[in-house]
Order: sequence, then structure tokens, then C-alpha cells
Amino acid sequence: MKLRIDYSRQAQKFLNQNGAVLTVTQVDTLITKVMKKLLKIEDTNIDVQALKGNRRGFYRIRTGKVRIVFSYQSGVVMVVAVVAIDFRGGIYK
Repeated sequence: MKLRIDYSRQAQKFLNQNGAVLTVTQVDTLITKVMKKLLKIEDTNIDVQALKGNRRGFYRIRTGKVRIVFSYQSGVVMVVAVVAIDFRGGIYK
């Protein structure tokens, strides 16, 4: 499984400003684990949930007080688009 992870401008800005809380390497590791879980390759203990309503098609990962919202497209190369990363109080606004 080839995986390409693209970050939005907002997600990249959050990672640059909050490097002590979450790093790009940690996000990449989380995304890889989540994709393995969603594709039923392996069962990992990670908190991921599909979003509802007008955010259908997006998923969120919860890690501590930080939420990562992403979507993915299947194909020869899996493309994961990290839409937003923020603390739990501001992510869903």
C-alpha cells in the first residue's frame, strides 16, 4: 500500500506553531495506523471516527486534546488529505 499524505495550509500552520504538542512525524504515524485500521489490514487501538452531517466523507483522529480531520481516496496510491488540525474546542467550528 503506497500512501501519500497532503496537508492543508491550516494543518501545516498548526504543526509549525505547536511543534511541542504534535509533530509531522507523529501525524504521519497516526495516519498510517488509521489507514491500516480502516482498510482492515490490522486492528490497532486508535480513536478514529467518521464525521456526520455536512462533513460526511471526513474522519477524525483523537489524540489527547488534539483532533485531526482528514479524508482519503483509494487508488493505486492512497491519497490522504489532512484538512485540519486543532485543539478540541476549535476544530468543529
